[in-house]
Amino acid sequence: MSNKTPFIYAISFGLALTPICCSTVSAQERCKVSEEATAAKSNYTQQQVLDVGDVSGHQIRVFELHRTYANDKPNCEHLKRTESWTRGYSDYIDRNGRAWGYDVTSLENGDKIFSQFDGTSQTTVAPDGSKKSTFTGVTRYTGGTGKYEGIRGFLRTSVVFDPDKNVNQQQTEGEYWLPASTVGQSQK
Repeated sequence: MSNKTPFIYAISFGLALTPICCSTVSAQERCKVSEEATAAKSNYTQQQVLDVGDVSGHQIRVFELHRTYANDKPNCEHLKRTESWTRGYSDYIDRNGRAWGYDVTSLENGDKIFSQFDGTSQTTVAPDGSKKSTFTGVTRYTGGTGKYEGIRGFLRTSVVFDPDKNVNQQQTEGEYWLPASTVGQSQK
């Protein structure tokens, strides 16, 4: 047996184990998300608007939005959302500008998902003076509780809103993944 034989065996053994060692990556399957939150199930619970005072229409706003999901479809772990709370900020001139904040979504088993959003709102004024405001942004999953403790992923979000009329209707698409250690955990 030559001096190269143990080396060749070690390399062969290492290559044979490579699929086993790397299989945890495939356990982190990505869950596709396509969701809607209707205006009827969304309610601004608190808002504070302050005029900045530098130019007409420049305001900063802090808000809280509560959503309920009565007939939600199950996610990839077969759990439905029950409610979410959004707390955010905006810096607008006539409802055009940046908005950002945080979401806490509760699931039917008690687990929670935490996320952070950031984007831009644009408002157009029709000839009759009515306004249409739309937020477009990205929501990033930052963590959670239970099986969602290490959740990661993102959503592309589009919202038609009017805080004066308590209207907030959201469409989202994106994906998330869970750490390999939580994949396949039983539901509570």
